[in-house]
Amino acid sequence: MFRRQFLPVARSSNVLSASRNASKLINDKFTLLTYNMLSPSYMWPQVYTYVPDPYKDWQYRHKLLESELLGSYKADIMCLQEMTSRDYNENWKRLLGSGIGYGSKFIAKSPPLYWEREVDEIDGVGIFYNLKKFDFISSSGIYLNQFLNVFSSTELEYLHSKRLVLTDGAGVPIGEKNLLDVISGKNQVCLFVSLKHKETGEMFVVINTHLYWKYDEVKLTQCMIIMRELSKIIDELVKGVDDPGKVKILFTGDLNSTKKSLVINFLKGQILSHGPLNMLNPMRPFINSSIYEEVPENFFVHTCYSGKLKGIFDYIWYDAKELQLTKILTGKEVSDELTDLEQFGLPNKDHPSDHIPVLTEFQILTSKTSKSSRKNVESDDEKFVTKIS
Repeated sequence: MFRRQFLPVARSSNVLSASRNASKLINDKFTLLTYNMLSPSYMWPQVYTYVPDPYKDWQYRHKLLESELLGSYKADIMCLQEMTSRDYNENWKRLLGSGIGYGSKFIAKSPPLYWEREVDEIDGVGIFYNLKKFDFISSSGIYLNQFLNVFSSTELEYLHSKRLVLTDGAGVPIGEKNLLDVISGKNQVCLFVSLKHKETGEMFVVINTHLYWKYDEVKLTQCMIIMRELSKIIDELVKGVDDPGKVKILFTGDLNSTKKSLVINFLKGQILSHGPLNMLNPMRPFINSSIYEEVPENFFVHTCYSGKLKGIFDYIWYDAKELQLTKILTGKEVSDELTDLEQFGLPNKDHPSDHIPVLTEFQILTSKTSKSSRKNVESDDEKFVTKIS
């Protein structure tokens, strides 16, 4: 097995560690992970034909997930997708809660019409946070198809008039529907958790979501709903804060979108013209960078290795003026490993999901660290490399 590396990210010339510049040394770093765990309900036999039966087994995969999350990584904030309600309530809430002192919030999707399993086997998204580093402030979860009121009447009219060619799992056209009806029928969710960093007093809104897996227009509209709802949450949160700059945003999840997709272009602040509409991300000033803009391109080949569906789909977005990405767990080794083993994709013996966990370390740039007084310094830990199996 190739060992992934937790590598330092080269710091820009104008960034100085807050702990070096402050009169009192503080712990201003935290780790953040986003990870699609691959729900046992979605281990479709027609998709994962390349996976040997022992490695499809949920108990086998669950033990590997526990080893990763509780042992290898144990990030201060964990944003997990495709976690079932049953698994959250019977396992992760306890393992990460009373086990190692983490708080958590979870929201499950509503069961789709085709669902024949137990209701608690439906998946959702969860956010887990280290209570030694963060205080819980508030949380909310939304069902994206129930928040269409964020659109104006003109926008809703456009969504209703926009036609989508529907396809089956193999990409074969099977009919048409208007975009509004398609969005209304999807069951994706989003979770918002507000936290206060104990040492610095800085506040965070952590967002975790898992967008629909196809139709760029659907994913784009879902992302717009999240950003508009986030804008309202931020407005409410800063009402009781002396310094609005203390509120920082971390937007994570499986966006099912490549780096050149409509969704990513929207998050980057591009105005996307669709018919009579110009779609602009209202939160762009607060999440102006993704991790892939800060690291060398060869650090990752894919984050999803699901047979024929491969790509970089898992993201962490943040404000690069407020947070400094200091380390990242590279993913290129997984591609090298699969090539060496002549395997088609994941999961396999050593990887429990068809996605790989994206693990990062951030440094908080607090108001105590005056940006104008930062100097070009070389961090002692820029030579540090940790290998994580």
